[in-house]
Amino acid sequence: MRMKFIKYLVFASLLCFCACSDDDNKDNGTPSEMAELKVDANEINIAQGDTRVVNIISGNGEYVVTSANEKVVTAEIDGNKLKLTAVVGKNNAQGVVYLKDKYYQRIKIKVNTAAEFDLKLNETLFTLYSNAKDADEAVVKINTGNGGYSLDVKDENHCIEILDQDQLEDTEMFTVKAIGEGSAEIKVVDRKGKAAKVTLNVIASDPILTDADENGVLIDGKQGSQQVKITSGNGEYKILDAGDSKIIHLEVYGNTVTVIGRKVGETSFTLTDVRKQVSKPIHVKIVSGKRLAMNLGSSYAVWTHFDEMTGDGAEALKAANNNFKLKKMTWELICRIDDTYFLQTFMGKEGYFILRGGDDGEPGKKGGNQWKVIDLVGADDKLKLRTSHEVIKLGEWMHLALVVDCDVAQSDPGNKYKLYINGNRVFWAETKRNEINFSEIDLCAGNDGGKISIGKAFDNNRFFGGAVLEARIWSVCRTEDQLRANAWNFAEENPVGLLGRWDFSAGAPVFYIEDGTNSNHELLMHISKFDSFNNVEFPMNRFEEVPITVPFK
Repeated sequence: MRMKFIKYLVFASLLCFCACSDDDNKDNGTPSEMAELKVDANEINIAQGDTRVVNIISGNGEYVVTSANEKVVTAEIDGNKLKLTAVVGKNNAQGVVYLKDKYYQRIKIKVNTAAEFDLKLNETLFTLYSNAKDADEAVVKINTGNGGYSLDVKDENHCIEILDQDQLEDTEMFTVKAIGEGSAEIKVVDRKGKAAKVTLNVIASDPILTDADENGVLIDGKQGSQQVKITSGNGEYKILDAGDSKIIHLEVYGNTVTVIGRKVGETSFTLTDVRKQVSKPIHVKIVSGKRLAMNLGSSYAVWTHFDEMTGDGAEALKAANNNFKLKKMTWELICRIDDTYFLQTFMGKEGYFILRGGDDGEPGKKGGNQWKVIDLVGADDKLKLRTSHEVIKLGEWMHLALVVDCDVAQSDPGNKYKLYINGNRVFWAETKRNEINFSEIDLCAGNDGGKISIGKAFDNNRFFGGAVLEARIWSVCRTEDQLRANAWNFAEENPVGLLGRWDFSAGAPVFYIEDGTNSNHELLMHISKFDSFNNVEFPMNRFEEVPITVPFK
């Protein structure tokens, strides 16, 4: 008895060892990239005496196929194909075939056999659209039948074409493509004489037509907009080709396309619909119209932030300019001052580097900065340079430019920070403080979150008091000749160092001013009220026409 027990333990241990070894081998031989075993049919109908093919879609090779009942169905492997043959016998028999791959994944295929099947199709009526991608084809599948299939086509209108007919016996399906308008009928017949019919109605998709097809879209004003009405089509409209995104922006809602101008130029766009119809190219022309300025007065301000720059070239431009920390810099502003205010903000970065009016007068009250001076103030007033009196001529357009060269010594502020009005050098009349040496100007630094603003800073009382036409920021020191030549009309075709340019001639109610650098980067100028930096819409009645002739030489 003892010996039998010991032999039993040894035998059981060997069994466990073998089982563990088998499991370990299976686990160790299963790679992480193992493909899931899949076939293109998990249930199939086969007339007795016929053979059908099931394709292996994915798996890992070394396939083994087994029939659970070879009196109903037999199975064999031929590469990635399973050949299943229904055995002649009792009618309406069912069988199961199992497929396994080298990683022991297993699936089963249910096989329904019959001495004779009724011929049944997946659908008997299709509506197709001619010349409409993804809507001009129908796949007809034979759900049950007895093999030996043929097609009898009645197509008096010549509106359809049969595809894949030569593979009908193997795939038990065929494709019908619409090629014209009309109706057709296809009769499917099998070897037992069983038949089924499918009817196909082919209609033409409605073409996409708009009220702008003939005359196009003409927008008078750089940032104006116009609506295009879709008068014919098949719904679910989308933009197919958006044209030049630097010239227009498009929005689609229902049957309406809103075309929003971005800058002067010409382009076109196309539409598509649910039936893949394509519209004619719709031509768009943006013209400048009247030259307009934004009258900020004491109610509005504008601002930008260089951290918001976008576009394909933004990162490269940022890298090339030391994250917008500039050794050389030029600011330009074309403007008209109508009223003076305490510390009125011309352009700059509060608490860091800013051009503003004088500090006399009562905050928020008209009449401050009574001496009509311009101050350059930096870093908590440690830099403070002032012009002579009366450099601001009320009611007159002027081109204001500040050219900064940080390589010039602190001891020479007059040449480190050059001021120009209408292309003429304006020397600082007074150096009130010069206790900081700017080695660079960081366009993202300063109070107000690092914004560069015109008409607002800090305490909501530093109104601009006039109108603005254009602003520019450069990463180079512009010369006096360059300033004069481009003061009123920007004439340079390939300007070097232009980081931002904003033409305020939007010509439409807007929330922002587009970047006019015509480059692969974009930096918007936002519009706000005097008491907040939140975006607001600038009303059309605050735009005003400006002279078309150069007001200064």
